[in-house]
Amino acid sequence: MKNTHYILATLFTFCFLICGGQPILNVTISSNFIFGGGQGSNFATLSLQPIAIIDAEPDPSNTINFGISSNTLEAGLPATGPGGILTNESIWLNFTYRAVNFTNAKIYVNTNQMVPAGMVLQIQVLSTANIGGVFTSNPVLSPITLSTNQQVLVNNFSSGYTGNGLGTGYQLKYTIENHSGQSLPLGFEIIYEIK
Repeated sequence: MKNTHYILATLFTFCFLICGGQPILNVTISSNFIFGGGQGSNFATLSLQPIAIIDAEPDPSNTINFGISSNTLEAGLPATGPGGILTNESIWLNFTYRAVNFTNAKIYVNTNQMVPAGMVLQIQVLSTANIGGVFTSNPVLSPITLSTNQQVLVNNFSSGYTGNGLGTGYQLKYTIENHSGQSLPLGFEIIYEIK
């Protein structure tokens, strides 16, 4: 009976080692290891969405005011003031732009309606400033007479942002020549577009 137990114990140990025992790993051979899981590679594509945002400050109304001095207002004179020419330099243009494939963009300006005959409305970039922004300044410095046709206000520029609010971005000067004292049509807008 002892021999039977000895034979069964030997067979069980032999079977355990051959059939399902814990394998012994020789750690001195580096080819026995696969670092970081399976070896292979995957290709990844990262697509960033293009961004083009532009606004005129101050918010919220973006109203361009051409004040009339009561000291010069007189019956028989143009209601727009002396000489019929007024300016406003209080609007700043801010933008955020992220290009696709590093393409440059331009800022265009136009009106949504015709400027009335006898009235001239001009826009000009007076200066640029950078408070908290990262951008390349490339404005058109000569005055642009506004119409419904798109015209370039800022030439080729790369991805960037101007910072937000007054005193950063592009300071705009609006000039209105209105000797006959006309009003702009209801719903008249000046449109800025990045493309």
